[in-house]
Amino acid sequence: MRYLILLFAFLSPITLLAQSEGTVEYSVTTSEMTMDFETAMASLPEGMQLDSAMVAGVAQTLEDMPNEPRTVTKLMHFSGAQALTERVRPGRRNPLPNLSPFGRFENNTERETFFDFEEQTILTKMPSSGETVPYVLSAEMQKLDWVLVDVDSTILGHVVKKAEFTSDSLEVVAWYAPGIASTAGPEGLGNLPGLPLSIDYTVSHFISMKRSVVAINLKVGIEAPITPPIGIVVTQEEYMKIMMEKIGRDVQFVP
Repeated sequence: MRYLILLFAFLSPITLLAQSEGTVEYSVTTSEMTMDFETAMASLPEGMQLDSAMVAGVAQTLEDMPNEPRTVTKLMHFSGAQALTERVRPGRRNPLPNLSPFGRFENNTERETFFDFEEQTILTKMPSSGETVPYVLSAEMQKLDWVLVDVDSTILGHVVKKAEFTSDSLEVVAWYAPGIASTAGPEGLGNLPGLPLSIDYTVSHFISMKRSVVAINLKVGIEAPITPPIGIVVTQEEYMKIMMEKIGRDVQFVP
């Protein structure tokens, strides 16, 4: 018996370490998407003038959409405070509309997004528009002040606990697994004391929508280290200007 106790004590740190990294397959369902044209125009980067007809076209695309849920499946590879997300089925057309105000991209184009929940940064490899080296869009992550709720449940055999966040533009209910020691999370929603296995959230901004993110498979351990995408790193403002120039439209940043 003494040897069994010593063996368990020796193996426990290894188990906890393994549980801090792995791959989650999430089913992501989006519904009730709408766009407020005036709020969208007011939300443009400071000093930027953009053709209002382009933004109006995006709003019309949303208005013409059938009001039915759309589901995609995504993978999230996680390790500690870092995560890399990608779509599960390359080549299959994304059922969500193309909402870019500066050009059309094929919706089956793959996008990799890297999250660092410690540094609060997001890096997204954008679809190719003819360049040899891809552009990587850099953005800051919103850090949420979660309210932890003393309620338990079970998802994929893991005990999960509830957490909530509410602001003027975002409402989130998450179920996270304390037994999986990672602060990463899908959709940039993390920094919880465990990996989220289910998240329901509502966004109320210039684009309003409801989204449900549910883990349908979980694999412990990763085959390769998680690294950010390689490319030309640009800000949102720089990327919008580059894309507008590519499609022959003038974009101005007013000092």
